[in-house]
Amino acid sequence: MKTLSLYVHIPFCSGEKCNYCSFVSFCDKENRKKEYVDMLCKEIRLRAKEYGNFYKVISIYFGGGTPSELEQGEMTRIVLEIKNNFKVVKDAEITLECNPDNITEDKLREYKLIGVNRISIGGQSLNDKVLSFIGRRHNSKQLKNAIKLVKKCGFDNINVDMMIGLPYQTLSDVKKMARYLIKSKIKHISCYSLILEEGTKLFNMSLEQNIPFPTEDETIDMYNAVYSLLNKAGIKRYEVSNFALPDYECKHNLNYWSVGEYLGFGLSSHSYMEETRFNNTEDFDLYIENLRDDIIPVVSKEKLTLQMRKEETIMLGLRTKYGISIEDLDYNFGTHIVRDKKDEIEFLCSHGFISLRNGRIKVCENAYYVLDSIVLKLL
Repeated sequence: MKTLSLYVHIPFCSGEKCNYCSFVSFCDKENRKKEYVDMLCKEIRLRAKEYGNFYKVISIYFGGGTPSELEQGEMTRIVLEIKNNFKVVKDAEITLECNPDNITEDKLREYKLIGVNRISIGGQSLNDKVLSFIGRRHNSKQLKNAIKLVKKCGFDNINVDMMIGLPYQTLSDVKKMARYLIKSKIKHISCYSLILEEGTKLFNMSLEQNIPFPTEDETIDMYNAVYSLLNKAGIKRYEVSNFALPDYECKHNLNYWSVGEYLGFGLSSHSYMEETRFNNTEDFDLYIENLRDDIIPVVSKEKLTLQMRKEETIMLGLRTKYGISIEDLDYNFGTHIVRDKKDEIEFLCSHGFISLRNGRIKVCENAYYVLDSIVLKLL
């Protein structure tokens, strides 16, 4: 039986959206949570008729928005719906994102009871000025308390997100947060560089005022500092933006990076099944209306060509410490990459950008900052 990962989108936030956020989420639909969960559960049942008997689910990821915004009991409904309609393996990784300002002990006890075994906390920074400027609703004290509370409730597998390249952020800020997470014995840390997306509040603010963003070199220094501190603590980089102690790598994301199949539920969710990408509508009302009529609200679908799948395998595989298997690539796509890309591979190896060992091509530790250029040479 083939393996499958599930993603569940919870599009609710409280207050206002974070200034940098480009995800599909809403702060003005508090009274429509139950309605959304009803239709989400219906979508799960409808999708199970297509795929439920042919796959075993190895991971479930609740993202958003803010999944912890749901009222108590609603997450239980969703998880039970999944387990009643799909074959979820006993040791499936079940991750739930939460924000430090709205996580409670009662909710965490509920999550533990229904099988959630991995909590991802949106921390971003320990500098209160930075947090306030980017529109986060929590402060550094709340983040520290949230970490303690999640641990108190029995969760050992915890991820904390941190961001670099933020306005008013300094190298000292970044080092301070990395050291705190190490001291707090966090097993998994995601370190993302700010991407200024058009249409976000922060993007518009940047057009209207002189915002003190770190330079590109300063942001690289921040990333390198995080890498160095975590590496010394045994928290190893296994993907460009993700670091973990041994055996605490995120199984759900590893499935994405190995071009495994995944099925998305909820508003704006994306799926990759049977060599086809498809995604749900971003229109909240349309999502609800379609599912009331037993219609899954898919708005686009694309069958990937052999070339597209090969390119994706190379691009995603090189993001990880595992790299790409030459034998698998050649077998699956009818290529001979070492012969076809002989000059490019010799150049990249001789300049210390990639290694070619044990039948695998991997990006060298100090070359991730030019990853996009490396990928382009090998496509």
